[in-house]
Amino acid sequence: MEAALIVAALAFVAACGSPAKPATFHPGGTTAAPRSSPSGTAQPGSSGPGGLVRPPFGHNVHVHMAGWQPASARQAKAVTADKNFELAYLYSEYTGGKDKRWTGYVDAAMRRDFGRALAKRDVTTESFRGTVRFTHMRAFPDPGHKGAIDVSACYDNSHAVNTRISTGKTVPDRIPAADHYLRYTDILTSGGAGNWHVIGNYPDVFYPQARECKP
Repeated sequence: MEAALIVAALAFVAACGSPAKPATFHPGGTTAAPRSSPSGTAQPGSSGPGGLVRPPFGHNVHVHMAGWQPASARQAKAVTADKNFELAYLYSEYTGGKDKRWTGYVDAAMRRDFGRALAKRDVTTESFRGTVRFTHMRAFPDPGHKGAIDVSACYDNSHAVNTRISTGKTVPDRIPAADHYLRYTDILTSGGAGNWHVIGNYPDVFYPQARECKP
């Protein structure tokens, strides 16, 4: 899945070096038992601390989601919604684009755009294993959309590798090493019921421009 697919800042690309040791999914640093494998059927996620919804990643994936929450209650709701969207989109990539739970966190336009991205062959034929990290998260008012909140974070998949769904074999890395580190920014608005949805995003910023995103 090439870097150009990072519509949601989550197009998975294989890491350089040896694959990370298989591990369980840890939302916000808490341990949770997985309920499926890469080729398994998607199952409903479970809610964790702060309203975080855990997709059923398998034993071969370890996701560190940033535990940060803003002091503002309004911004905190947007941040939680964005975390859940990013996790759900990542899980869809893990299942070769089959899982659709991410659609509940975006508006109609984004459902079309992300749906097209997830239908590409390099997504539908691949999964991944290893460790993914979300760090340096922050939230702030969007300058171009009244009432909208931007949620931004660093995304690091340098310790993960793509795999063929059909064989489980590792797919060779296809991008520069620095592109495994990036900062994404999603734009969220609140609906009439107070539910936050992703309505767009800004272009990803890669290391070294996003200097804070490389450990």
